[in-house]
Amino acid sequence: MKSIRSRITLSFVLQYACMSLGALVFMFPLVWMVSRSFMGLADLYTHPPLIFPTQVSFQAYSEIWSIKPFLLYFKNTMIVVLFTVIGAALTSAICAFGFARLNFPGRNMIFGMVLATMMLPAAVTIIPLYVLFSNLGWINTLYPLTVPAFFGGGAFNIFLLRQFFASLPRDFDEAARVDGSSTWTIFWRICMPLCAPALTVVMVLAFKGAWDDFMGPLIYLNSEDKFTLALGLLSISPAGVGVAPYANTAHVMAICSLTILPVITIFMVAQKKLISGAVVSTGIKG
Repeated sequence: MKSIRSRITLSFVLQYACMSLGALVFMFPLVWMVSRSFMGLADLYTHPPLIFPTQVSFQAYSEIWSIKPFLLYFKNTMIVVLFTVIGAALTSAICAFGFARLNFPGRNMIFGMVLATMMLPAAVTIIPLYVLFSNLGWINTLYPLTVPAFFGGGAFNIFLLRQFFASLPRDFDEAARVDGSSTWTIFWRICMPLCAPALTVVMVLAFKGAWDDFMGPLIYLNSEDKFTLALGLLSISPAGVGVAPYANTAHVMAICSLTILPVITIFMVAQKKLISGAVVSTGIKG
């Protein structure tokens, strides 16, 4: 009996040791970034490089606001994120509800065509979309980064929500129709509240996609007053054009640390719903 318990204990110890080692490996870039943002010039350029600063300095965090207008970049990014999240969540839910709960001719064929768009490389659509937005007069505006989210919200989001809507019992619809509810009422008052976990997954994915988007702003935005945080980071990086001469590694790491903070916060807040949404939508049970 003691031998079995000791083996189980040893197994748990080895498992947690391996997971802790893996966590340290994956966390090292984040630790490196945050650590170097608190370094002074003396620590930044020592050889061999230091992992932790010998003396903590907040100079980079106080200087980045005078290097570039990052508050303006943050405002533009929040506008793009807000409209993208709302558009992607709402329109993908409407499309998914139609594919899952409504019967109409060609439903399966149309749904298959929607899924087929997932196999289309994004690079193929860059030039046609640019020509379209140019003809609409949307170049150097935030419209190309926000308006497309209101046209379906993405094939993956539609697929994810459709799987969830399809798993809901049809009895809910029948009971609601007996009470005189319309299709829109069933969608908005019954199905939407029940799909909160899956909808959280869609919203978090839309948030991360819009927050991290680099190619979109790079292609469509020209003037600095329209820049998002992604382009702001490029403008002070060594590869950036017109980089401020006094921007150093600590400045870059400081703004990177501030930029990644909302993503980590959103994940921590929505972690439980993300896991439950993924479990329900994929059918995986623990």
